Amino acid sequence: MIYLHELLNVQPGMIDEYIDAAANHLVAGWNRYVKTVGFFKNAFRHREGLALWELGEEPISVDSLGGFTFNDLDGMAWQRLALKYRQDWYDSWIESVPFCPTVEKIKRRQKKGDFTGNALYYWEQTRVLPGKMDEYLKAMQKELVPMEEARGMKLAGCYRWYGACGRSGEITSLWAVKNWAHWGKMRDERLKDPAFNKWAEKAIALRTESSYKFWIPAYWSLLH
Repeated sequence: MIYLHELLNVQPGMIDEYIDAAANHLVAGWNRYVKTVGFFKNAFRHREGLALWELGEEPISVDSLGGFTFNDLDGMAWQRLALKYRQDWYDSWIESVPFCPTVEKIKRRQKKGDFTGNALYYWEQTRVLPGKMDEYLKAMQKELVPMEEARGMKLAGCYRWYGACGRSGEITSLWAVKNWAHWGKMRDERLKDPAFNKWAEKAIALRTESSYKFWIPAYWSLLH
C-alpha cells in the first residue's frame, strides 16, 4: 500500500486554525482521492504538522492526486486557502511494510478499543545499514511489535521509502500512546525488560541513525 507522508511548518500561532480549516475545506474533497490516516501537530514545536494519507496499492494512485490539485474545484480552492497558513512543506511517498495496519484494519481495531482516546503518537525514523532492511523489519515484527503492544503502545503504521522519494534504507514507524503518564510508565518498564534490551542491542547493530518526535492528533484524525 502506498501512502503520502507530509511534514509542514505552519505560520506562527496558526496551527489550530489550520487544523480547523483542513477539517472544513480539505477532508471531504480530499477523501475522494485518498483515505485519511492521521493529522497531527508536534507536541513541542507547535508550528510543525504531520499528515498521513493512504493512496492505494497501485502506483497509478500517486498520479491521480494531480486531479485534486489541478482539476478538482475543491482541491484548487484548498491550495489557495492553505497558502495563508503553510510556510513550507515536504511531501514524500512511502510504502507500508507487511505488518503495517491499513485504514480498514485500523477501523476494525478501533471497535475493539485500539487507536481511540490516544493523546500522543510516537513517531520514529530509522535508517538501516545497506542490505539490512529485511533483517531489521523481520526482527521488528517478531520481537519489537509484540512486546510494545503488550505494554499498551500500539503500532499504527510502519513504512519504508518508495521509489526515488526519501532516503534509501529509511523506515518510519508511528505508535499510539495513551498519554504522558503511559509513556513514562512504558519507558520504565523498557529499562527493566531483558527482551527489550536484547532488541535494542540488535537494532543498534543494524542501523546507522534514529530520531523520534511526539505528535498530538487532530480531532478529525482517524488516529486519535
